[in-house]
Amino acid sequence: MENKIFCPYSVSFLKSLLREKNIFLSKSRGQNFLIDRNIAQKIVSSIPENETILEVGPGLGALTFLLIENHRVYAVEIDKKIYTELKNHIENKNLILINGDFLKFNLSKIPEKRLYFVSNLPYSISGEALKKFIDEEMLNEGILMLQKEFVEKMLATFSTENYCVMSIITYFFLEIEKLFDVSKNCFFPAPEVDSTVIRIKKKKSRYNHKEFGNFLKKAFSQRRKKILNNLKNLNISPEVLEKLEIPASTRPENIHPEKWAILFEYYQAHKSQEE
Repeated sequence: MENKIFCPYSVSFLKSLLREKNIFLSKSRGQNFLIDRNIAQKIVSSIPENETILEVGPGLGALTFLLIENHRVYAVEIDKKIYTELKNHIENKNLILINGDFLKFNLSKIPEKRLYFVSNLPYSISGEALKKFIDEEMLNEGILMLQKEFVEKMLATFSTENYCVMSIITYFFLEIEKLFDVSKNCFFPAPEVDSTVIRIKKKKSRYNHKEFGNFLKKAFSQRRKKILNNLKNLNISPEVLEKLEIPASTRPENIHPEKWAILFEYYQAHKSQEE
């Protein structure tokens, strides 16, 4: 193994490395490594020049090897064994490797004013990672690879099947540009679904992301039920819905984001009066 060239795009190499180092990949962590160098190059070439990168989940370096050619990269890897292999095989002044959980990691420890977010995000943490992206001052733009169905939820419009809390959060807090789809066959091991690469940028919003998100979560708690049932615990009455021209029999997925914003503003004002 020691004499082999480290090649994150070779399935036979990856299998050999994982076997000899006794590394078991976690499905829950979404450890599906990109093995198509052309796709990796396409992603990296979409990143503006002179950006300092925060790479979340570098894995065995399919993007990292290309990123460090022209960018300073802070790479956060949660898996200790994967982190160790990457550390042992990449020595480059442009790379700072961090063993840690991005969702819990304090970005203020990184001595930079701004970071460009790059990641092949597993489905299990996509929502939480995007919340952190919205909340972190150091992060403003990025290139992400996400499960195709998750991107479809982000971009879904009201009264469609995929419309959900994430669709509304995206509408108010994020600008999304879909770049290209990536076949599941471009990964090892192959996941069950295809992926989509997007460019992402924060929008300026007058709302507090966490408060708005918590409100929407409660309002969508039973998405197949009438909206009035879900809003009872939020002190929103049939009269308020009528005033907003929202039928009490409407389901959550049939309400436009702008009307959700008005409902949230009413909820916030009502809460303040109670306090």
